[in-house]
Amino acid sequence: MNLLIALRAARGWVSRRTLMRVIDGYADLDEAAFDRKFSRDKELLRQMGISIATRAEHDAYGDEGETGYRISADDYAMGDVDLTPSEAAAVAVAAQFWSNTELGESVGQALTKLRGLGIDLVEANPGQASQVMASTRLSTANFATALRHINAREAIGFKYHKPGQAPRKVRLEPYALLSRGDRVYLIGFDLDRQAQRTFRLSRIEGKLGKISGREPGDYEIPTDNAWHLTLSSSSEMAFVAEAKLRLRAHRADPLRRRQVRAEDDAIVIEYSDAAALAAEIVSYGGAVEVIGPEELRRAVADRRATIAKSLHRLGGRDVLSA
Repeated sequence: MNLLIALRAARGWVSRRTLMRVIDGYADLDEAAFDRKFSRDKELLRQMGISIATRAEHDAYGDEGETGYRISADDYAMGDVDLTPSEAAAVAVAAQFWSNTELGESVGQALTKLRGLGIDLVEANPGQASQVMASTRLSTANFATALRHINAREAIGFKYHKPGQAPRKVRLEPYALLSRGDRVYLIGFDLDRQAQRTFRLSRIEGKLGKISGREPGDYEIPTDNAWHLTLSSSSEMAFVAEAKLRLRAHRADPLRRRQVRAEDDAIVIEYSDAAALAAEIVSYGGAVEVIGPEELRRAVADRRATIAKSLHRLGGRDVLSA
């Protein structure tokens, strides 16, 4: 608190020497001890949502030739917020939803500031298991990283693997993040396709990264948008089901590479066309066993029956036994 008060009261940048001289707890420390304690105090303030700015060149109120620190009103103050009871309840529900994700720390900071303004935020009903399950799944989607790039308007690159297609490298100017159920979608301008595209975050392989040679804020995000309509019309929103397959060792590697997760001695992959996946599975002969769903089991059985009939019609038993 002493550090916060000193920096807020100062008219300009405050030097390292001044902090060591005027703040209780710093005066008797050597350089190394001061660095450790100052770093801990800065981190505590950061967790409260208060950032300390650093500058090597100072204005007229600072000490020349030393690193300076300050907290400006823009960094610290929060404007008036007026929420209706319904809006406050919606904020509480959203806060509970995001609390178990990568944005949990930011959610806590926001709630602290709102309560500090006297806004009554009633805790949401903790019994909504579907919300907890959805937020837990969202926490693995790396949406906090994508959101940071969107806020900074930074062009990003990543490897994208859509089921049934080879992975491709994407260079994107990100516009927005939207969620549907437990899935998160990233909308932006695809620099290679020269068109707006939608990407499901769980299909991104590895990490999102800033594109070298591009500067933050060097593109504009469209203001006349209707992202929910964009998402609804995207091919990424096509119905996706999960297939549980058991593969023989060292066989059907293309299917193995599309694994979403493992379950016991089987793998789970995503698909949107049962007939197309059934045709692929049949092409691997007896190397793939379909455990579920029943729709896919029937599609595979029907495909094999159709092939058997065709072979019988062409050459009978001799062809089948060849």
